[in-house]
Amino acid sequence: MSQRNHLTNIKLGYGLRDFIQKEGYRPQHLGKDVIAGLTVGILAIPVSMALAIGIGISPIYGLYTAIVAGFVTALLGGSRFSVAGPTASLVILLIPVNEAYGLLGITLVSFLTGLLLIFMAHYRFGRWIEYIPETITLGFTTGIATIIILLQTNFFFGLGLENLPTQFLERMRVMLQALVSDIHWPSTLIGIGTLAFMIGWKKLKVRFPGHLPSLIIAAFIAFYWNQQGAQIVTIGELFGEIPHHLPPFQIPEVVQQLIQLDLASAWTLLIFILPIGVTLALLIAMESLFCATVLDNQAQTRHSPNSELQGQGFGNIASALFGGFASSGAIARSVTNLRAGAVSPVASMVHALMVLFAIYFLAGLLEHIPLAAMSALLIVVAWNMSAFPRAITLIRSAEKSDLLVYLACFSLILLVDIVYAVITGMVLASVLFIKDIAEMTRLQNIADHKRYKSIELPDNWMMYRIQGPLFFAAADRIFAELIDEIPDKKGIIIQMDAVTILDSGGLSALRRFVASAHQQGVAVYLSELQFQPLRTLARYGLDKFDANFQLFASLEEAQNAISASQPDAD
Repeated sequence: MSQRNHLTNIKLGYGLRDFIQKEGYRPQHLGKDVIAGLTVGILAIPVSMALAIGIGISPIYGLYTAIVAGFVTALLGGSRFSVAGPTASLVILLIPVNEAYGLLGITLVSFLTGLLLIFMAHYRFGRWIEYIPETITLGFTTGIATIIILLQTNFFFGLGLENLPTQFLERMRVMLQALVSDIHWPSTLIGIGTLAFMIGWKKLKVRFPGHLPSLIIAAFIAFYWNQQGAQIVTIGELFGEIPHHLPPFQIPEVVQQLIQLDLASAWTLLIFILPIGVTLALLIAMESLFCATVLDNQAQTRHSPNSELQGQGFGNIASALFGGFASSGAIARSVTNLRAGAVSPVASMVHALMVLFAIYFLAGLLEHIPLAAMSALLIVVAWNMSAFPRAITLIRSAEKSDLLVYLACFSLILLVDIVYAVITGMVLASVLFIKDIAEMTRLQNIADHKRYKSIELPDNWMMYRIQGPLFFAAADRIFAELIDEIPDKKGIIIQMDAVTILDSGGLSALRRFVASAHQQGVAVYLSELQFQPLRTLARYGLDKFDANFQLFASLEEAQNAISASQPDAD
């Protein structure tokens, strides 16, 4: 498969099919995938529960997401090693949906997100996601991680606050006020202990993830302390019993709730979830393709970007249909999957079955995990996805424009809303990129440059070279400079060998320059045009220019034409 086909093709189940076609699938492959899948499944159980709690819903929905999205995305996606499921980056977007519309809103926005991802895959957006600047992705990840970490104040310190304000800063103000007087020390000790255990476990560099052992220990301690009257809140106390069954089919209940809405309410719901769905799709695409790229770099494989987007789309739709919420490629779980020995997407399917096993046989035990411990886990997950060290490096060494984009995304996520942060970040990055590219376009006087001069030009002729793209943001400036140079001149040669782009704005500026030169009796010779600028001129019509405008294949030919036109040419 050529590189171009690899970037633009789209196939259902590309990751699994690619492995089978190249290597076959043998019993030893299954053994490796099962071991890796069980390892990742143990990691995914507490993480998926913690992320659901972070949204404000029962942890069972996080488990449903890991099961359904994890299995379907692995089966239909474009990466061999990616593990899909709940991720920290999506939590902040789903919190306001849950607070406004509950599970109905979460189901609808997740379904919409899946459709948008399939749309992106169909129109081959996969290869273009990589062009989103790192400053934007860092701004998103660090801003989201900061919010997630700060929002754990309530459960981590056992404040027991309910009906918190939806606005982040106001919510933080309420929690900090309660922190002064209402801190619950048993819960705080559980949270600090769990956090310290996970950090210490990571430093030991044990291959088995420490998330589940830390939560089990926290559950035993909380159970003992509660027997002594500590009143540490657990998952079961807040959310009730965790169901012991397969994910339910949601559509009948969702349709019934939608039928009960009047037209105005339905329209309000659509307007509310549409921008969130678009933002979710964009974040999932960025995170999933970045995850697949990281895995490819480590395993020396390659994924199909559009096939991966399509798989993520079907995974999100299936998750919404069967009790879950939006999912994405999870970098930490995927890297763990690869390091545990996975060789194909079957490992991710086994991970989903492991989570399903937990629902059937471990749900009763999971209910006893204290919320303070789950908050500690969520802090660790948010920190791992945040890329704070990369952000610090960016702040210290980046250009002012890159720093401006990063700070705008980061601050808007905290102060306003992630949807506005996405829009503002993309617009600001685009404007600054155009500015940087426009400033790269330069005008050079080459009349006396030995490299370019083949004859002695008459005093009333000039010779310039344009370097860089001639598009709307640069062309007006370049040709304005040239207009200032042509009074009292007979002609000008412009070498365009370094002009790669001439867009409609550049063409318009060139036409105005040629017209101004004609009014002043100045001839304009263009030489050495590249294919795209020449095609643009041809489409416009060379016959629409005046006789004072000519094209030459080389700079030397243009100079020879001047020499031949002189009275003393003989």
